[in-house]
Amino acid sequence: MALEHRFFCLKKGEVSYTQCMNYYGMEFEVSIHDDIMRYINDTLMWIPCTHLSVPYQKKTNGLSLYGITIIHQENAEMFYHVFESWYRLFSKAPDRFQLYGGIIIEGDRTVSSPPKVHNIEVERDLLLEKLRILLNYADRVIEGEFFILHLGI
Repeated sequence: MALEHRFFCLKKGEVSYTQCMNYYGMEFEVSIHDDIMRYINDTLMWIPCTHLSVPYQKKTNGLSLYGITIIHQENAEMFYHVFESWYRLFSKAPDRFQLYGGIIIEGDRTVSSPPKVHNIEVERDLLLEKLRILLNYADRVIEGEFFILHLGI
C-alpha cells in the first residue's frame, strides 16, 4: 500500500478512542499521500489536536505523521482554515504540476555526483477533490456532532 494518510469523519459517541486503531483496516473516503502531507506539514503544525499514539491522549499541535490524531470541534476551525488555504492555492496550479519533495541521498553517492531531487507529481483536480472532502469533514465537525480521525502512515 502507498504511503497514505487516511481521514474519517466519525460521529461522537459511536466510536471510542480505543477503537480508532481498527480504522487502519477499514475503507476510507479520502486519503492524501505522505509526500503532500510532508509538503504542507509546517502549516499543519498550527492545528491543535489530540494524538492518540502517545500515552494519555496528549493534546498538541500538528497531525501525527506516523500515528493517530483526533481533531475535535474546538480545533476544526483551524483545520478548515489551513486546508482551505491550500485548496485555494492549489486551485490556481496547472492541471498537472510538481512540488519539491526534498533531496535523496544515496549510499553510493560520490562527491562528483550531485544529489537527486525528489519531485512530487500532482494532479490538481484529484488533490482538490480530496481537499474538498476534508473541508466538508471540518464543516461537519464545527457543527458539533462529529470528529475527524486522521491515521498517519
